[in-house]
Amino acid sequence: ESAPVKANAAANRGKNNSNSNSKRSAAPTSGGAGNKSDRSAPAAPDGSAGSARKNSDRHVLKKRVLPKYYTRENDIYVTYKSDFVLQFKRCLEILNSSIGEVFLHCTGRAINRGINLALKVKAEYPDAFDYEVNTSTITVTDDLHPLKDDDDFGEQRRMNSCLHVRLYRTV
Repeated sequence: ESAPVKANAAANRGKNNSNSNSKRSAAPTSGGAGNKSDRSAPAAPDGSAGSARKNSDRHVLKKRVLPKYYTRENDIYVTYKSDFVLQFKRCLEILNSSIGEVFLHCTGRAINRGINLALKVKAEYPDAFDYEVNTSTITVTDDLHPLKDDDDFGEQRRMNSCLHVRLYRTV
């Protein structure tokens, strides 16, 4: 059933169909996993992306990779793209080893995954493991790459939420 819908959507692409678009809201959809491209897309020329970005119609925003402050063998960095099952298994391996504690580090939208990972360990082994939670905020620097050769490169600083979960063995 979905194939004809996709074919109709592809056939109507480029046509001015005001009936179907008039009922749609202008707000972006939430939680879509495929919305990766709108993070680096330049803002609208009317400045609707916000006042924090300078020359947004003349630059493309490129997010820098976050630094890893902790590099111990029992530190696990949880990202939105990381495999949940593999990280759960890695937590259990470290918790059952001689180390006996794991530090989960999460930022931004990966905080929810980090909480779920800690709660899953606690739910599956309620008497064996416990956890402590700390929050923090880091400053993140993004690069502004010019769209034209006569513009300069720029930087943008913003704050990002962090979560640090310490899972440890109690038995």
